Amino acid sequence: MADSIKVEYHPNSRRPAEVFAFEDFSRSRAAAPDPPIDQVPWSPFLSRIDFEFAELALDAALSGKQIDAFISLIHRAVKGEDLSFKNHKDVAKSWSRASGKVTRFTKHVIKAKYKNETRDYDLYIRDLWDYIKDILRDSYLMSQMDWDAYRLYRFDGPSAQWVRFLDEPFTADATWGIQSNLEDHQKPFVLILYADKTKLSSFGTQMGYPVVVRCGNLPVDIRNGEGPGGGRVVGWLPIVAEEASEKHKVGFVNLKRIVWHESFRKLLESICNHTHTGVWFECGDSVERCICPCVAILSADYEEQCMMSLIRGSGGLFPCPICLVPSSELSSFEEEFAKRKGEEVREIVNSALSASTLREREAILSKTSLRPVENAFLELANSDPYAALSFDRLHAFHSGLWGHHFWQEFKRLAQDLPKEALTRIDQQFDAIPRWKGLIHFSEVMSSSFNDGSKHEAISKACSELLCTIRPYLELDMYAGLELHTEWSMEDGRFNWNFPKAHTHAHLFDDIQAKGVSRNYNTKPNEKLHRPLKRTYHLRTNQRNVAPQILDVDHQCYVAGHMRDQIDRYDAFLRALKEKEEEDGQDAPEDPEDADPGSLDKAVGDRHFSLGAKQRKRTVEMFLSIHLGDQAFHDFAKRLGRTLTLEYKAHNIPLPDGQSIKFTSDSFITEYRLLRINYASLVDWREETDLLRCNPMFYGRPRYDCIIISGAKYDYCGRIITLFTCSVNDTLQPMALIHPYDRRPGPVSKLDADLGFYRVYERARTRSEFISLKSVIRGALLVPDFSRKGEYLVHDLVDADMFFRIKEMKGIQ
Repeated sequence: MADSIKVEYHPNSRRPAEVFAFEDFSRSRAAAPDPPIDQVPWSPFLSRIDFEFAELALDAALSGKQIDAFISLIHRAVKGEDLSFKNHKDVAKSWSRASGKVTRFTKHVIKAKYKNETRDYDLYIRDLWDYIKDILRDSYLMSQMDWDAYRLYRFDGPSAQWVRFLDEPFTADATWGIQSNLEDHQKPFVLILYADKTKLSSFGTQMGYPVVVRCGNLPVDIRNGEGPGGGRVVGWLPIVAEEASEKHKVGFVNLKRIVWHESFRKLLESICNHTHTGVWFECGDSVERCICPCVAILSADYEEQCMMSLIRGSGGLFPCPICLVPSSELSSFEEEFAKRKGEEVREIVNSALSASTLREREAILSKTSLRPVENAFLELANSDPYAALSFDRLHAFHSGLWGHHFWQEFKRLAQDLPKEALTRIDQQFDAIPRWKGLIHFSEVMSSSFNDGSKHEAISKACSELLCTIRPYLELDMYAGLELHTEWSMEDGRFNWNFPKAHTHAHLFDDIQAKGVSRNYNTKPNEKLHRPLKRTYHLRTNQRNVAPQILDVDHQCYVAGHMRDQIDRYDAFLRALKEKEEEDGQDAPEDPEDADPGSLDKAVGDRHFSLGAKQRKRTVEMFLSIHLGDQAFHDFAKRLGRTLTLEYKAHNIPLPDGQSIKFTSDSFITEYRLLRINYASLVDWREETDLLRCNPMFYGRPRYDCIIISGAKYDYCGRIITLFTCSVNDTLQPMALIHPYDRRPGPVSKLDADLGFYRVYERARTRSEFISLKSVIRGALLVPDFSRKGEYLVHDLVDADMFFRIKEMKGIQ
């Protein structure tokens, strides 16, 4: 029963609950290659080589002149398969013929009245229902989609209870509630919408306003990826140009909101009726479903959230788009304030719009800081924008609290320090060891960054510099978890009392309702700005750029769709070929006929493996390389003693019943790479650490650290060398490590306040041999620059390390 997984489906699904053994539970849906949708998936291009040439030219952003030169060279050099293109016009014609494979952009004009005149604004959108049908027709995507809300539980043995956990939107409460509002035969199609202005030109004179949609029914790795089923630009909103004479005027501010919501009303028009009634559609898996689209998640920064919610922003009496916290109470850490609700907002706005005077209208709206504009989202069913608005980790934390506040304040205060002190800060940043997934900085004090990922990395490196940011860093760690349990959310709702606390006041409510934060983080959406900016610089004449950018974006969408079809076609042909070979092939009778590569097995097992193999040496030759290093004293004798104890501890018979001994003529093989696979404490998925033990790795020595499972407790150590040796023809993978211990006695108040896990290095002569089977995972140790020989275990490199060190501290 322990560690079993229970899946409880929504009652409307009429599916019974299921219980799985932990090792049998999986939500990955590996589909066999489907029969190709089209035997000629590169059509309407005349040949596959035509498509692949056009695809390359598109990806490289080649101009017409460059395409012509490229084609000319190919025709002069190529033999065999002919390229039909004669010039760039032929390429453009082929893209035009292929454009109908997926939903195109169309232009619309939004009309808005201002000061007795009607103004026109250009809007570009893909028909949203047609785009949804693009997804529904895809057989592979259909095989990966959730259609019923469900709740997940893991049985905890020590407490003998089922503990709920959640990650995807369909495991959380909002989708469960949406399905409760539908008829049994109706299925929710969850839309995640993002919108934000972006600078296209370097100085911001040219702006774009993309709208991106993602499908919440798909797993996050597909939904936030770049392939089929990933985010797609479905709209390009008009930007109301600033006018000096109208600046800060209430009417002009309201005009911008009217244009925005009229644009979104047009974008949502094709799904509006379907959200209320549903629509039957035969999907790519040949199953007919009644599809009910809904906007369950809105992903945006604060400025855009104010536009979506139609509140007055930071200057209003109630500046939160989600709740009615007064501006004077933003630092209140305990009181909960009433949430905004779509129906209540609709009534307030309708009442205000029907008021007889502007003063009466203002009196009604100011009570909740609303604008006199009808919200487009409120016309949809199951799409309350105030419930859909979500915490944005990128702008609230990495680019917000940290990037614009903590870090800027630190740099401002540091400017009063002597130049030598600033240099020392940069040197200490550079001295932090490199680690997978953690950006390394050689200097920071004279650099500026707009990238939220870089700000996140700097904040983690600064955890020992600023005591005030430790609560922020711990909360950011909880905010970034890729799976939450009831218990982790309870821990995360701790009273995080630090400035600007209201930025995260609704974080854990959002996780409960919509799953973990990467479901609504703006980071993957802002990543889509880059190709739009690249297109602006390389493929437009920088005048009337929207249609030019969107033409290229559509070509990229078509190319991605066709590439996916071609890849599936190739996979289908490979599967047929492999089956034919299997049916007609007998197993080799003689070992000599076997593939020689299959006999060369890697050193290791499922938990670990060794790489970067060096040549075999005698112990004497090996030790000659390390003369003077006290860690290698009595190498052969201590190695034999360690393995003898290891054999006895595991009841393994000793060779001839004698202690294991090595001599100077014994052979060992050194390795410089250790791969450790371990189950994450957060989501129980397998993770891998690549650990180096190399005297010269990219120009500098690198000896990574590890956490070792000891007889009494887990401890840290630095790898000195990795090697294998033989005992009676049995290969033994070993490591010589430099152990690090915790000092006896109580933890200092400073370390406790800052959350440090401090260790100190033993004397070099007290090095140890360990079996690689005892390695738990890698660890990043940062030197305490004020105390020689002492190190701080960096527990913020990832969520697993955070909780693992928390356990090692004895904190439950």
